Amino acid sequence: MRTLISSLVCLLMSACAHAPASAPESAPRAEAPAATPSAEAPATPTPVAGLPHMEPPAPPMPGWMQVRKADALSREEKFAEALALYEEALDAGNRDPNAAYSAACSAARLGRKDVALRRLSQAVELGFRDVGWLMQDSDLEPLREEPVYLAQVERITTLPDPHPTSSSELKTLFVEDQSDRQRPLDGADAWKRVAERDAQRRERVKALLAEGALKEGADFLSAGFIFQHGNTPEDYAMARQMGAEAAKRGHPRGLWLAAAAWDRWLMNANLPQRFGTQYRFNPESKAMTLHPVDPNVTDEERARWGFPPLAEIPTVLQR
Repeated sequence: MRTLISSLVCLLMSACAHAPASAPESAPRAEAPAATPSAEAPATPTPVAGLPHMEPPAPPMPGWMQVRKADALSREEKFAEALALYEEALDAGNRDPNAAYSAACSAARLGRKDVALRRLSQAVELGFRDVGWLMQDSDLEPLREEPVYLAQVERITTLPDPHPTSSSELKTLFVEDQSDRQRPLDGADAWKRVAERDAQRRERVKALLAEGALKEGADFLSAGFIFQHGNTPEDYAMARQMGAEAAKRGHPRGLWLAAAAWDRWLMNANLPQRFGTQYRFNPESKAMTLHPVDPNVTDEERARWGFPPLAEIPTVLQR
C-alpha cells in the first residue's frame, strides 16, 4: 500500500499500505499574499502578518470520501471492505492513481489476482510511475510471476510523466527535498545540514518564481512542498499559495497541499488547525499526536477541501 509522507510531523494522504513518498507532510504558523500566482505574474514572497481566508481552489476528486475510508480500513488490514470502497470510488470517476494502486494491493492481499492485475493496469493508465516501489511492495508479492504484472513493470519505464514540469531544475530541487526525508537521519547535526539545504532550495525557488519559470501544476506543487519544509510563517503561506495554484492548474495533490500548509501555519502560530493534517511527535509515547483542531470549522467545510469528519481523523499515529 502507498503512504505519502514528507516531514517530521506530518501525515499525508495514503493509498496502499506501504507506499513511496510522492509528495508532501507536517505542520504550521498568520497575512499571506492574497493573490495566487499566475503564468503571467508568478507570485513572490511578501510580508506576512495574518493569513487570509481561502476558498477551496478546486473541488475534491469524485469518490474521495470512499478512498479516505478505504485507506483507514486497509491500514487495519480489513482488505475486503477497503477493496469495495476503492472500487466504488474508481467507478464513480476517481482518477487518483494511488486509489487504483491501493485497490490492487487490497485485491492481491485477498488472493484476487484478476482484480489486482486489472486495478494495477488502471493505476498505470492513470499515471502511476513508481516502478521501484512497484517491484518492492510486499502487498503485490502474489503477482510477481504473472505476465500482466511483468508487462506493467516494463511498460512504466516507457510512459511519460502524467504531470510534467516546465523546469527541470525545479524537478531536481523537489527530488532532493524528498530524498533528504527518505534516508535515515540521526542526530541534530544531520538535521541541521538538511535545514541548510532546505534554505538554499527555497532561495532558488524564489528566484525561479521571479523569473516566471513555473507554469505547470507540477511546478507549483514542487515549489509548495519545498516551502512547506521551511520554518517561517512566510514559508508556510507561500506553500499554501503554491498548492492552491497547483490545484487550479489541475494537479490532484494541490488541494491537499494548500490545506496542509494552512494547518502547518496555524500550528506553528500555536493556533488550532482547520483540517487535521498536522501531528506533533510525543517523546514520551513515541507517537505522533494530532495537533488541536478548530471546533468552529465544520465537517461540511472540511468536506469541501476533501477531508473526512473530525471524528474520523486519528488522534494518534504510531511511528
